[in-house]
Amino acid sequence: MRLEFSWLAVVLSLFLQQDVYQDSVQAASILGIFSYHFSSHSLVLRPLARALVKRGHNVTLITPVGMPADIEGVRHIRVPKLNQRVQEMIECDQMMDFFGSKWIAGWLAVTMLYNMSSDILSAEGVQRMLKDRNEHFDLVMMEPSALEALYGIVEYYNATLMGFCGGNVNWSTEEVAGNVAPSISDPISSLGYSRGNSLLSKIYNWVHITEEKLLTHLIVRPSQLSIFKKFFGYSEQKFYQMRDKYSVILVNNHFSMGRVRSNVPNIIEVGGLHLSEPPKYCDEKLQRFMDEAEHGVIYFSMGQEIMVQFLPENMQQNLMKTLIQFKQRVVWKTELYNMPNKSDNIYVIEQPPQRAVLAHPNTRLFITNGGLLSVMEAVYSGVPILGLPVFFDQFINLRNVDLRGMAEVLDVNELSVDILTTTIRELLENPKYTLNAKKMSQSFRDRPMSPLDTAVWWTEYALRNGDASHMRLKTEDVPLYYQWDWLFLIILRFGIVFASVIYLLYKLFQKSRSSRRPIQDRGTAFQQLSLLDPRYQTQ
Repeated sequence: MRLEFSWLAVVLSLFLQQDVYQDSVQAASILGIFSYHFSSHSLVLRPLARALVKRGHNVTLITPVGMPADIEGVRHIRVPKLNQRVQEMIECDQMMDFFGSKWIAGWLAVTMLYNMSSDILSAEGVQRMLKDRNEHFDLVMMEPSALEALYGIVEYYNATLMGFCGGNVNWSTEEVAGNVAPSISDPISSLGYSRGNSLLSKIYNWVHITEEKLLTHLIVRPSQLSIFKKFFGYSEQKFYQMRDKYSVILVNNHFSMGRVRSNVPNIIEVGGLHLSEPPKYCDEKLQRFMDEAEHGVIYFSMGQEIMVQFLPENMQQNLMKTLIQFKQRVVWKTELYNMPNKSDNIYVIEQPPQRAVLAHPNTRLFITNGGLLSVMEAVYSGVPILGLPVFFDQFINLRNVDLRGMAEVLDVNELSVDILTTTIRELLENPKYTLNAKKMSQSFRDRPMSPLDTAVWWTEYALRNGDASHMRLKTEDVPLYYQWDWLFLIILRFGIVFASVIYLLYKLFQKSRSSRRPIQDRGTAFQQLSLLDPRYQTQ
């Protein structure tokens, strides 16, 4: 009897403790601003928004139409013009590949970013919100991206500013977090970025990052400042002060993914947020196809944004010719149901339940373009990867897991049946890839709190503390050469150019003098000869 009362007391105390904890957090008004029309960003944002609503907070999201889909309990303010900006972003990336210059790319990107900031601030729903005197927000959550004109909303409501990074961390995110120490491993764009490990590659990447900083300071930021002044009338000084106002920045990353970072305290890794959502399950036909795969399953998917029909014809054919050679069954994500030369061991599906496919015990290999969430799901399930990166952050995502020994990465422009066959056979038959994948999976899963619980706790930490300057590096604590490394490179590069011009002018002057000297020499010789020989003397 005494034992039963003891158990009752324990349960009651836990229940009361939970109620006290929930009551200790006051309901807050939270505004999230997310401009990108990418399904991956929505998958990461959605569970956090739901969890905050469940905690009693009032959540408003400013997003493109349909991304994310309506969330129960969340007020959505949609900006239709943002939907077309994604296509512009893809076209901009294609033009960057064509021109091959980040300086030209900067001019293309600045227009797109300018338009996105203007689209948000001029949208009917946003304007209605700003004009409503009863509107108030305690916290504004946004991507720590180049849309810095939106800092005006934070100042307008005198709210706490929190970052939420759905993609990879880059040097720009580090900068607004207060870490100005240079990083040569986190570019904004992978265009022209070296993936080597030599000293020359590191120097090249240092130049690459410094040029990105110049583009941001000289092109992107001034355009955002003009919008900031136009819509809010705040000063330039206020604009730059707002960049130091980030309290906490949640990043969709985790050190187990292959990239160990020297994070400052206010950068919180919550990689795997989307895994808190219940997964979709395989239908009966797909489940049976995988269950009966005696030799295992290879899963092929190029992500949500790439349609197989737009892949080069030779790439599709080479993949098909390669995969039908293996005894493993293949689950192939494609919108083309009538694929030519399709074998009976290939299961074609337009929208596979990817997490369920990767989690199946018979899945032996994942062939992917390397989107961040896809790589994360492969790490979570411990499945080796064959990477075929195409654009954006895919090269970096796959390089990280490649360095950890659970993946091989191929150039999509140089795919052949022989290369594919050799690489796939190596991944399937060499046990080191599976072993390394399982080790990464264990490290990814082993945390004191789930990614979602971590994200909620730090969001409410930002609400409780407001000014989180105690978590930021102070400028005076950062060595001077970390703060001015970009200036050194500018001086060095312009110094080389200036010295080259001076040297060229000196050489031209020398050449000009040497061309006049023979004439002068002939005149002098004639005078000397006239003194010696009377025949050359003039009358």
